[in-house]
Amino acid sequence: MLTSRETKELRSLDTRKGRETTGRFVAEGVRVVEDLLASPLAVRWVVCTSSLEDNERGRALVRKIDERRILRRVLRDRDFERVAKTESPQGVMAVADTPVRELSAIDVTSTRAVVLAVDGVQDPGNFGALVRSAEALGAVGVVALPGTVDPWNPKSVRAAAGSAFRLSMVSAAWEEAVEVFKRSGMPVYGAAVGGRPVSEVRGGRGVVVVGNEGAGLSEAVRKGVDGLIGVPLPGRGESLNVTAASAILLYELTR
Repeated sequence: MLTSRETKELRSLDTRKGRETTGRFVAEGVRVVEDLLASPLAVRWVVCTSSLEDNERGRALVRKIDERRILRRVLRDRDFERVAKTESPQGVMAVADTPVRELSAIDVTSTRAVVLAVDGVQDPGNFGALVRSAEALGAVGVVALPGTVDPWNPKSVRAAAGSAFRLSMVSAAWEEAVEVFKRSGMPVYGAAVGGRPVSEVRGGRGVVVVGNEGAGLSEAVRKGVDGLIGVPLPGRGESLNVTAASAILLYELTR
């Protein structure tokens, strides 16, 4: 059974204001909560269904929660569905502290350092997929620029599939970010249709800025980058979606 305070907190974490006020976020799903527990982030409390322990994986997850003495509330399945953030809940959610990270948390000292910066991407699923791709392709960090969805939106966290807990993910103003990266000797590229083929700028080091799903890069970003890069499209399609384009750009820059 949840207390009224806990119910109120879960509801507040649906909104960006609530997450920023409490300094917390919610992670939902068996795999996501497993990854959260394996990370250094502070987990405050967990709510799960009694049926979570109907299989060995669920029982193992409950053991980990209890071994760490994390407060765990147990609900009936139908009661859990009322507070869940997904249409097909897996029976477990965790509330954790949002990490406070500055740009300095992204280590750009390596000769192979690549960073993904996200400019105005508003779909939380797309943002989470970008973070997941960035980690998989060896990026050292992700920067969420103004106009971008909250990185700790429940849908973003779920789509990132644990990468948000392991990768340095920072929110920063464009002016601050570009100054820090250029001072570190990092070339900063903007992704755009018709940009210079990314295969021509391989080097294993740099910042790639990807833009809004429809509008592309903001004017300030276009003016501040060192150049525009893109993926040549020999087919009939005019463009790629932001997640596909980012994955190709990161792959080319890091290989």
